[in-house]
Amino acid sequence: MPETLLRLHFLSLLLLCSCAFLSSSSTIDVDDVVVGLVACRSRQIEAFTQFTNEFDTRWCNHSDYSNGVWCDNSTGAVTKIQLTACLSGTLKPNSSLFGFHQLRHLDLSNNNFISSTLPSKFGYLNRLEVLILSSNGLLGQVPSSIN
Repeated sequence: MPETLLRLHFLSLLLLCSCAFLSSSSTIDVDDVVVGLVACRSRQIEAFTQFTNEFDTRWCNHSDYSNGVWCDNSTGAVTKIQLTACLSGTLKPNSSLFGFHQLRHLDLSNNNFISSTLPSKFGYLNRLEVLILSSNGLLGQVPSSIN
């Protein structure tokens, strides 16, 4: 099966199997994609897909329901990303990850980030309440932009 098709199946599975981060959603517009019980705006799903496409995801456990993306009920913005023991590659300073400005919870632990330093753009995610980056191969010091 081509790698692109595998990634598409993986992302579809992630979107279908994710649990709701907040309470159940109300009205869902045509432009929304349902993730668990919460509607994510299609732009947010595209951005999440772009982020995961930056990595090799063939090691992802597709039956692990704790991995996925969660969105806010009212805005449809991504508020939580959890991808543990799933990603392999370089976490680049210009990663699409840093476009999730409403992100409050990020868990990228136990991934294989090859030759990656901790990008200073983590400081752009100023709504983060939870940041878990343990055991993932990141190198260097924590940038001062992360408060």
